[in-house]
Amino acid sequence: MSVFLKALAVALPLAQAAEIYVSPTGADTAAGTIDAPLQSIQVAVNQATPGDTIYLRKGTYSPSSNIQINKSGTASAPYSLRAYKGEKITIDGEDLPGTPADLDASLPNEDRGIIHVQDAEYWVFSDLVLVNGPYGMYVRDASNNRYERLVTANNYETGFQMQGASSNNTVLYLDSYGNRDPRKNGESADGFACKEGEGEGNLLKGARLWDNVDDGLDLWEFKSAVTIEDTISWGNGFNRWDFTPFEGDGNGFKLGGGDDADIGPANHVITNCFAFNNAKDGFTDNSQPGDFKLTRNTAWNNAKTGFKFGTAAATLTENVSAVNGEKSTSLSDGQVSERNSWDNSADWGNGSFVTVDSELVKGARDADGKIASSSFLVPAFGEEIGARTEWA
Repeated sequence: MSVFLKALAVALPLAQAAEIYVSPTGADTAAGTIDAPLQSIQVAVNQATPGDTIYLRKGTYSPSSNIQINKSGTASAPYSLRAYKGEKITIDGEDLPGTPADLDASLPNEDRGIIHVQDAEYWVFSDLVLVNGPYGMYVRDASNNRYERLVTANNYETGFQMQGASSNNTVLYLDSYGNRDPRKNGESADGFACKEGEGEGNLLKGARLWDNVDDGLDLWEFKSAVTIEDTISWGNGFNRWDFTPFEGDGNGFKLGGGDDADIGPANHVITNCFAFNNAKDGFTDNSQPGDFKLTRNTAWNNAKTGFKFGTAAATLTENVSAVNGEKSTSLSDGQVSERNSWDNSADWGNGSFVTVDSELVKGARDADGKIASSSFLVPAFGEEIGARTEWA
């Protein structure tokens, strides 16, 4: 085949990719163009073919059934579902089933999530706000997808949940907060969770997880590695909804857990993350076996323990633990601890940091999606340990 024909063969699929437009004021009998948008996101999803981009125009969408994503693109022709040119998009799930489900009720799998991604690969989701749903983003048995600059807030279960056989997913710059689960009195609504499955190559980077009724991050019964970088978790596990009895936990980073028959080893990697002001521990293996690596993380002002590892074979390097309510660390003999704040005789308190003003990390993100740079919890005396928001 000539060079020209080879180039044409590559270009043709790209040329055939379409743009489909949706607006809250559109009509599903319309052409789906920018001047004649559809109204239903699901109709646009159903019409799309690999390589297509679905653009959502500004406003609030209030579907009565959740958005089902169950077909796959390819590496060279992924689907894309995104806001149009910086416009603010909110998908409000209040009218979906299970908002909330009754106390102790079971929520059917197909009803989970405002956006329900299952058995689907090569999708890109970006710049969407998902609120008041039975989960915000729910991902099951879905791999090779990218989720960027999403907000999952005030949902009736976990804000962003991934489970089952899900690999090679990237979650960038997620904000997930205020998620709660009345049907369980707060037992399992986390900011971000990988649960009940196996996968590899999954990355969570640059997330903020706060004021969720259970844990900020939960890797319950997820048996393979998850890489977590540049993520902040605070204020989780407090009963802001007057649940009686209250079942929430409140760890910043719960890196495993489950029944003995289902727990399995995992090799999680946690780098440059913050846990502060949580109701329980900052970082914990929660009885999860595996080979964990924690490097340059900071646990500050959590109610119980900063770093709690008793089962995993964790290597903890250049981490900082300070001003936690019960103890700095709880480490079994199987852990490797090197050049951490607790490995010397220094007593770390609030004065050990340039600033403990947490408002510095709670404001608007930068235009590229990163958490705004600051000196929050930077060691005051030049020690090259602990997490930073002074991004390289």
